[in-house]
Amino acid sequence: MHDADTPLQERLSALPTIGKLGVSAFSLLLANAGLLLIAISYNLSLYQLVLIYWWEGFWIGLFSALKLIVASLIGEPYQNRWVSVSRGSRILVSIILLVKMGTFYFGLLGAVGLGILLAADRLKVANPVDEPVNQVGLIFVSSLLFLISHGLSFVINFLLRGEFRSARASDLILMPFKRCIALYAVIALAYVVVFAVPPLATTTGFAALVVVAKVSWDYFLHVRERREFTARAAVNTP
Repeated sequence: MHDADTPLQERLSALPTIGKLGVSAFSLLLANAGLLLIAISYNLSLYQLVLIYWWEGFWIGLFSALKLIVASLIGEPYQNRWVSVSRGSRILVSIILLVKMGTFYFGLLGAVGLGILLAADRLKVANPVDEPVNQVGLIFVSSLLFLISHGLSFVINFLLRGEFRSARASDLILMPFKRCIALYAVIALAYVVVFAVPPLATTTGFAALVVVAKVSWDYFLHVRERREFTARAAVNTP
């Protein structure tokens, strides 16, 4: 039991591993459930759904950059047994890394976006010029579900539960690539299916199936990340 004077961080740290997944994991599931509801209500095609997921990749990149900057300010992402890195040096190195890796990450994101447009044209399920313009409001607003979800995970897990303490720069740099590769793998698989059976691309049922597949994979990655941070924190605790 904890009294009212126990710091929030300590109370959260005392929770069992599965309990730590609580709010942030629920927000992830809720965001995808919200997208599923939107997909059914607005009869979203696979093309529109993929554009929403493209925006999620954008939010993932922004929060990953924010994590590295925050870790550089209040954590020790470059800590090792040989070198002690000052706060100023940490911030400078992080900015250099973000410029280099950010250029590559968002370049990759742009290439994927172009691929989405080209695939849509080939499948003839949407006009790649017209559709994004006509649906930009719905697509962007729907993507805000993931902005909120990733934002909650950042606040709850990274800040309040202290994941910044055990976060390492190499992990924070690679994490968005891992998440987006997993996301794009689901999209690629969905496209393989609709290339084989084109009419599926415009059915709400297939879009809903893609949402379910994506959230299952997303939840697995979320749980694995939390456990990795927990295990690393336990090793680094004296």
